[in-house]
Amino acid sequence: MYQDVLLLYLIQKFCGERTCSGIYHLLKGKKSSQSVQDSYLFHVAPFFHSCSELSRSYFDTRIGHLQRAQLIRSIDANCTRFVLTENGVKQLDVFPKSRLIPDGLQIIDQINEEGRFWLKLQLLVQTVSALCQGQSTFLPVVRQPEISEHVRKLILSGLPTRDQLGRIVFNELYQLFLTMPDGEANSLSALLSGWKASGLTLDQMAEVSGKDTLECSILFKSALRRMMHLFVESPDQFPFLSRLLIGRQSSLSKTAETTRKLLQTGLTLHDIANERHLAVSTIEDHLVELTLKKVNHWLPDYLSAACEQRIMNVAGLLKTRQLKPIRNHLGEHVSYFQIRLALAKNAVSGRKVVRTNEQ
Repeated sequence: MYQDVLLLYLIQKFCGERTCSGIYHLLKGKKSSQSVQDSYLFHVAPFFHSCSELSRSYFDTRIGHLQRAQLIRSIDANCTRFVLTENGVKQLDVFPKSRLIPDGLQIIDQINEEGRFWLKLQLLVQTVSALCQGQSTFLPVVRQPEISEHVRKLILSGLPTRDQLGRIVFNELYQLFLTMPDGEANSLSALLSGWKASGLTLDQMAEVSGKDTLECSILFKSALRRMMHLFVESPDQFPFLSRLLIGRQSSLSKTAETTRKLLQTGLTLHDIANERHLAVSTIEDHLVELTLKKVNHWLPDYLSAACEQRIMNVAGLLKTRQLKPIRNHLGEHVSYFQIRLALAKNAVSGRKVVRTNEQ
């Protein structure tokens, strides 16, 4: 099943250097510096926030299944870190890569906005559907004032009739779905609600389609990211729906964006921490995120080329991306912050740390 192959793939990519919780937080899209950095360090960024409805109990059940099937084996006493067995590698190798990672899933430039975008799209489609039926009162699928206000302003933006609004939304959605593989288009459209027509849940979609829940979630996210990408790249083709993305479109988190702007004024790391009333370690997290997003013109102030080279040499020697072993080898003259910066910079540049499954 897809869900088992997905977990095998991620376990292989993490190569026993993170616990299963790290994989779970990746799929859920936990907005922590560790989860964001891991998504780049282990080259699994497309899967960040890809299965946001995944429950921990379901995840643990699937991990237990893989262990009992002898597709993975534990490498620590607490059974929290795993690597693939020979059978696990074989099962992963025969699964089509294109099915495991749909093309649309790899479009991550708008990943910080996809949650809000999806809420706005859901509410817009439901509202337009109700208005076309002559209904102005209904139970909304989204109850967030900021989202509701954005959709309200969009609907009241000068269109003369409800029927015309309905035709525009339908035609643009139809053209969008034509650009997607059938599985993705079906997944996204099935989740949308209309007048007296509730969208399916992912579990319901899985039952109807014969796919498992995680594959349905992946197909939906692939479709959603394709849609957002088209709105950014070709807004003239979708002049109405593309306005759902009006506003901040940075790949940075809001808080990292604020730190970036303060860096541009010449403030130091400690100055920014004082200015924002945050811990220095939090600002360090922001600088690591900036490095991962290739916003790193300030990097020489905190990481010299020589220090970076020493860190990466040790990471290669030890065959690890774990901070503590690298720091223990280098000594206290190199900080954890510098190690994180070096690993982040080299993750996005494509430099690999060769690791082994043997512990």
